[in-house]
Amino acid sequence: MPRFPRLFFCLILWLLAIPQRSPAQQLPSYDRAEALIRHGKADEGIAILRSLLASEPHNLKALNLLGVALTQKRDLAAADREFLRALQLDPKFYPALENLATNEFTLKDYAASEKHFLEAAKFTPDDPAVNSFLGKITFKRGEYARAAQYLRKSASLFTREPALAVALVQSELETGKDASALERLSQISAQSTPLRAQFQLALALATHNHFAEAIPYFEAVKNQYPDSYDAGFNLAICYVETRQFTRAIDLLLALKSHGYKTAELDNLLAESYHGTGQLQPEIDALREATQLAPEDENNYIDLAALCIDHDGFDLALEVLDVGLRYRPQSDRLVFQRGIAHAMKNEFALAERDFQLASQLAPDKNLSYAGLGVGYMQTGNVAEAIRTLRERIKEKPADATLQYLLGKALIRSGASSGDAEFAEVRRAFEASIKLSPSFVPSKVELAKIDLLENRVDEAVSLLETARSLDPEDNAAWSQLAIAYRRQGKLDEAKEALVTLSKLNAEQRAKATTGRVRLVKQDPAPSP
Repeated sequence: MPRFPRLFFCLILWLLAIPQRSPAQQLPSYDRAEALIRHGKADEGIAILRSLLASEPHNLKALNLLGVALTQKRDLAAADREFLRALQLDPKFYPALENLATNEFTLKDYAASEKHFLEAAKFTPDDPAVNSFLGKITFKRGEYARAAQYLRKSASLFTREPALAVALVQSELETGKDASALERLSQISAQSTPLRAQFQLALALATHNHFAEAIPYFEAVKNQYPDSYDAGFNLAICYVETRQFTRAIDLLLALKSHGYKTAELDNLLAESYHGTGQLQPEIDALREATQLAPEDENNYIDLAALCIDHDGFDLALEVLDVGLRYRPQSDRLVFQRGIAHAMKNEFALAERDFQLASQLAPDKNLSYAGLGVGYMQTGNVAEAIRTLRERIKEKPADATLQYLLGKALIRSGASSGDAEFAEVRRAFEASIKLSPSFVPSKVELAKIDLLENRVDEAVSLLETARSLDPEDNAAWSQLAIAYRRQGKLDEAKEALVTLSKLNAEQRAKATTGRVRLVKQDPAPSP
């Protein structure tokens, strides 16, 4: 959260038109006191004001100015007493309200400060200073919608206090107003904005997937603090997300040369090497990540998946066995081991692992997912079809086996009019009958209906699938096609919009799961 520098108190005394009892005597004394205080001679000004108030105890302007002078001397308690005396005489005297609320903010009494600023806002609803403080208070509480409303009214102060503009951008990002937030970036000068505020701005942008926009601010912090792990690591994430893999590699290696050795750094470095097609360095980075964080299952899974992608099935099994020594109850490691066995055509071992993974995490239905991987990704589709048919004879009421048979037949090249294509339809229909809530079978049967021009039947299936699983991308994509075939262009457009949002959310979840943005400030006091 950005730290806001204290605003100097706005002496708006010249705006007041308070009738005075003896203007001929008071104005020169008051003016002299004000001039002295403006020039930092608070003690002399205070002496004049106390003399004036001895004869004019109800002089609101003098009480307020005395409070300002005492504030200048950092005697906030005494200053607040003078502001309160003025308010006792006139509760609507908003200059004293503002100055009292400012002191309370400085003392971190935010509840009292907010109360008095809200009272002052009744008289000056568009005052930039009042709204800036209300914006800071609500921002600190995480009330971003309210903070944005106040901060927009303090725009005239952005040049003097750039942290206000940063807080407004953050508030708009938090409330889904990304377009407005990005437009405001031009109002934030890198030269005048404190590095801590730039770090927080970059962090907010990256957190909301605006990685390209975050880069200049992270770079500014990194240039000032070249040894900062936090700034460097976050900047590397942004480079990776914008596919600037070479720059990410250079930056991450520089961090390693400064003595930083973390699993997350190696994991990100591995992804950067993957982006440039450097296989061995990618393997080395992931292997080091497993050594630095031996209980983190993600690094074993990433390394094993890399081995499987390059047909290194035995090496993948070795990696996963090491991980399982540290995390023997990890359903994900067991599941990944099942995939490696399946890719080696070791179906008995694969099924054992898929079943074990399902027992470790029954809510994930991993045994079915594993069978799908095992039967579909080995490349031996004919063998997969033969095996599935045999298993269906043994377990004819298994909806997932029926689904997998239909997928295998499609993968074998079955097309409309073939005998096997009729078997595809029967398999998906059987799967739906056995498990009416199993969405994948409904989507696949809808695809067949679309191929055979049964558009209405396809729409019915897809609308049901959508209601069962609103986050199923395949259902939404096929529904958009089906609606267009029906001539329902508005519905098709809405389906595509939803699909786009789902894809964006899933990309964000994938990023969050892979690496974390470091949220600490880059240095104690930039």
